[in-house]
Amino acid sequence: MNFPKNVFKSYDIRGLLDEITPELAREVAKAVVRLTDAKTVVIGRDMRETSEGLIEAAIQGALEQGANVQDIGLCSSSMFNYAASREGVGAGMMITASHNPSEYNGIKAVRSESRPISTQNIWDEIQKGGNSNVDSGTVTEKDILQEYLNECIELADLPDVSDMHVIVDFGNGMGPVSMMPLLDKIGIKHEVMYEELDARFPNHEANPAKIETLTDLIAKVKETGADFGIATDGDADRIGFVDGDGDVLRGDQILALLAKYKKDTGNENLKVTAPVNVGWALDEYIKELGLERIESKIGWSNVSQKMREVGSDLGGETSSHFFFKEFSYREAIDYTFLLILSEIKRSGKSLAELSAHLRDLHNSGEVNIEVEDKDAVLQAVKGRYTDEAKSMNDLDGIRFDFEDWWFIMRPSNTEPVLRLTVEARSEELMKEKAAELSEMMK
Repeated sequence: MNFPKNVFKSYDIRGLLDEITPELAREVAKAVVRLTDAKTVVIGRDMRETSEGLIEAAIQGALEQGANVQDIGLCSSSMFNYAASREGVGAGMMITASHNPSEYNGIKAVRSESRPISTQNIWDEIQKGGNSNVDSGTVTEKDILQEYLNECIELADLPDVSDMHVIVDFGNGMGPVSMMPLLDKIGIKHEVMYEELDARFPNHEANPAKIETLTDLIAKVKETGADFGIATDGDADRIGFVDGDGDVLRGDQILALLAKYKKDTGNENLKVTAPVNVGWALDEYIKELGLERIESKIGWSNVSQKMREVGSDLGGETSSHFFFKEFSYREAIDYTFLLILSEIKRSGKSLAELSAHLRDLHNSGEVNIEVEDKDAVLQAVKGRYTDEAKSMNDLDGIRFDFEDWWFIMRPSNTEPVLRLTVEARSEELMKEKAAELSEMMK
C-alpha cells in the first residue's frame, strides 16, 4: 500500500488533507479490525471538511473486514473515548486532527476499553494486507451523548451550581457538542465564545496549552466578573482553566486540585500518574496530601497506559489532558469540568483561592528550539549539568533538578527541535536559566 509513512505519528495518524485520504481511512479500519479481532467497532468524526468522507470510508473498511459498526457521527474525542470503552466494543476510530489547522486531518484508533493501538502496528498490518471478508457486517447509528453526560453527572455528584457563572471558549472546536447541553442540564449561568464548529479556527488556535490562545477568554472573565473560564481544544479531549482574576492554570495545577477533591471525597489511597515534565508544586502538594505520584513518559497514551499498569485512579499532563479510572483511564473534559465545579462548591473558595498555593514557582512553559543535531546537544547538556544537579532523570529526554530550579529537555519525534521547560523559585532565576540553556542549544 503506497501511503505516506510520515503521517503515522507517535500517538495517532495525522497529515495534510491530500495525505489522509479515504483510501487510507479504509485500509486503517481494515487493519484495526484484523489487529483487534473486533466484532463491533465504534467510529466517530469531527467537523473538518473531509471528515464525512473519511468516516464513510472507515465504515466501509470495517464492514469489509466483517465487523459490525456503531456510527456515533459528529462527536468530541471525550464522547468517543466513552463510546469505545463500553462493553462489547472491540475497537474504535475517531476521524480528527485535534487543534491542527484546517488543511490537516487524522485518525485515532483504539482497541477495547479505549486502549490505544500502536500506529506502527497499524502501518505494518496495512503493508501485510489481508483479504476482505465476504460476509459484510452491519451499520447502526448510535447517539451516545445523553448516556455519556448522565454518566459524567452521576459520577461527579454535583451540588447545586445555579449561583455560579462561567465563561466557555470553544475555539470553534468540538467542545460544544457535549458541553452546551451539559451547561443547560446543570443550570449554571454561562456565556460561550466561538461555539460555531469551524475547522478553519477563524478566531484562534483551539489549544488551551498556549496562553496566547486564551487572550479573549481572559478578557471576558475579567469583563463579566465570572467565577472562572474554561477553554477546550479542537477535538475536545483537553480543557484549560482561567480563574476569576484572569490567571491561567497549567494542567498540573488543575491535576493537584482534582487530587485534593478525590481524596477528600473518599479516595484515601488515591494514586496519581503524571509525566516527568510536571512542576514541583504538584509533587509537593501530592506529598502534603499523603498520596502517591507515579511517573510516566510524556504523551496521553503513555500516561493512560501507565495508569492501567499500576492501577492509578487519576492522571494528567501540563497540556491539560486529564484521565480517570472511572472513564477507562481516558480523557473526559465534561467530567473534569464538573469535578472542579464540585471542588469549588465543596471548599467554599474561588478557583483563584484554591490554586494560590500552587503558584509560588515560575515556569517557562514548553519552548521549542530548532537544532541541527539533537543528540549532540543533549550530550553536551548532560556534560555541563550532571555534576552540579541534585538528580537526573532520563525517562523521557533529560531532566535535571537543582536546589532552586529544574529543567527538562526532550527531542521532538517529528521535527528538528528540542523542547525545553525551565522552572525556578524566582522569576529572575527562571529567565536566567532559560536564556542560558537556549543559548547552549542554539
